[in-house]
Amino acid sequence: DVIDELEEGVDNLLTLTGSAVDSTMKSYAPTVNEETFKAKAHARVETVAKAAVKKIEPLTDKVMTALRPPLAQVEQWLGSFSPKIQDTLEEFGTVADRAQKLVDQVMTKVNSAGGMEEEMLWDTYHIFDPYDDGIQLKEFKQVADQYGISALQGKKSDQLLQKYDESGDGSIQISEYAQMVFDPSVPGMMTTILRTYSKKLNAVGSTLRGSHLRAEVADSLVDYLTIVCGKNLTKVGWITGKLVSGELPQEFTADVFYQLYMKQLDPNNLSPVDVGSLVMNYTVKANPKNTIAALDMLADTTFFATEGFDITVEDETVVQVIGWLSMSKDGEAALKSYAKIQPQGGENFAEAYNRVVLQREAKYTKLTGDAGGHYHSQAAQSLRDILLGGSSAASSSGDPDALQASSGAQPAKPATLRFAEELANNVSSSVKDFNEQTYAYSGTSSNPLDSTCNSINGMIKKTQSFLTLMNNIAGPGGQDFLKQQSMQFLSNTAQDIVLVSDELVNKGIQTVKCSAGQTDACNVGWQVDFPMKLSGGMTFITSNMKDLQGILPQVVKNLKLAKKEVGAVSGIISSISQILGLKAPPLLLKVSKMYKTVWVLYFIFFFLFSATMLFYAFWSNGWFGGPQADTASSSDPPQSFGERMGSCF
Repeated sequence: DVIDELEEGVDNLLTLTGSAVDSTMKSYAPTVNEETFKAKAHARVETVAKAAVKKIEPLTDKVMTALRPPLAQVEQWLGSFSPKIQDTLEEFGTVADRAQKLVDQVMTKVNSAGGMEEEMLWDTYHIFDPYDDGIQLKEFKQVADQYGISALQGKKSDQLLQKYDESGDGSIQISEYAQMVFDPSVPGMMTTILRTYSKKLNAVGSTLRGSHLRAEVADSLVDYLTIVCGKNLTKVGWITGKLVSGELPQEFTADVFYQLYMKQLDPNNLSPVDVGSLVMNYTVKANPKNTIAALDMLADTTFFATEGFDITVEDETVVQVIGWLSMSKDGEAALKSYAKIQPQGGENFAEAYNRVVLQREAKYTKLTGDAGGHYHSQAAQSLRDILLGGSSAASSSGDPDALQASSGAQPAKPATLRFAEELANNVSSSVKDFNEQTYAYSGTSSNPLDSTCNSINGMIKKTQSFLTLMNNIAGPGGQDFLKQQSMQFLSNTAQDIVLVSDELVNKGIQTVKCSAGQTDACNVGWQVDFPMKLSGGMTFITSNMKDLQGILPQVVKNLKLAKKEVGAVSGIISSISQILGLKAPPLLLKVSKMYKTVWVLYFIFFFLFSATMLFYAFWSNGWFGGPQADTASSSDPPQSFGERMGSCF
């Protein structure tokens, strides 16, 4: 990491200067001319400091060069995600919701619902019943929480189980489930469950398609397995077979094992299935040798840290994987045959691996932590305390969160990316089938409470949190400010070091005089007000670089969340476009034909009506055989008002 190199260089700079001060002071004696000695000491320290600063100049340039592309990218994001763009996205979400609800209203009037009922029953039942042993009360509640079905939460699950458990075995079989889904208290239950399942699946597919790092692909794959493991064991078998067949890099398989453990720790993981145990059972059956090889790779602390994982949980991760393997029928035999670490003195495999991994963690921490090779001299420690605030420049390099954030960017190999693309295409196909299925059954393209606008707003908030963190550094003028700080660091640091060193020399002289019996020199303190005199060049290290390393873990975390949120929104929009693209055109064509028919009938009616009235007008005047005027009789016209009124009747 370039920042670590620079911080190491700064520690070397202060250590060398401090050593120069201490070695110079060894030659001082009260008989030496004080002013002459100070001048010589100043010249020597200045030479050492300037030479050391010259050496870290390329490291500073290297840091700025490395930071420029990502900061430029973030600045571009800040510009492209301006309030105006956010308002446009929100407006788009509102319009999309209105359009979808309008189309749904038309669909319910024109189309008949109730199709593919048997497929809906089968698919939704196995979301509830992952072990194919009937839906237990616990599974009711887990699915209700996982898919947000408020009608099944609380005591409602107990009531439905008691009402429809005709066999009395404490579970709902599929025949009983077929009656339960039509209970008036849970309207549209099957449609809600399968649509929510499809959306979760689509979000994972979108994230998989956009992932380029190994850890990202592994994380998305575990999310996918968590969703489908209870419903489609065929796909679980296909995926786990690929993980240990040799087609995919072993590093990727080890990453998947780690992500399985992380998923188990996730409090938001509501899956009723122990996904890790299921995956280990399948992998050890498919290829026990490669499964154990991935475990051994996970037990390598250097690999664990290089992947960006927190080494403090390495032992826990390895022990959990061994626990899953031990639950498998063939796991224990595979460990005995292929594990590199074998039990000793009555240990089991979990204890043996735990012992070795803890030793490796301690060794790695010692090698990669602060080596303690700096600041041995008293002057070097004083320089550190005054210029760096008491801690070494590289003290933040051992921060596990910062290490994890900076290291967890291993690019996925081509084989892994091809697998991710294949799986994403498979997900798209499944989502398309589920969307058509729910449409045929419900006659609508969305659930009543679905809202694209709410999803977009959630995406904006999570993305904005990442951009806000980086705004000060990557926003308007941020890069220029950072560049200015780096230039001040290079131009003023040597001056500040010399200033402090001169004061250290002066204090050292007073200490020697005091030891020689000059009591007036014993109580002399610092003669310089450092906060007022120092230029602040070290702010680039103590503030800017520390801030960057401090916010890096949170930025990376927010960026991952934002990426998942964008993937989820992309999946929602894709689903909407897909179902509307498939169903809206024929529906609108049907509506347009009906509209055309209505207007044709309207014009035909008014043509016939107008023609009839015209014919009657002619007929009433004697045309076309109509009544003729009686010319034989004549009568006098009415004269009085009464006669005129009487002629009307």
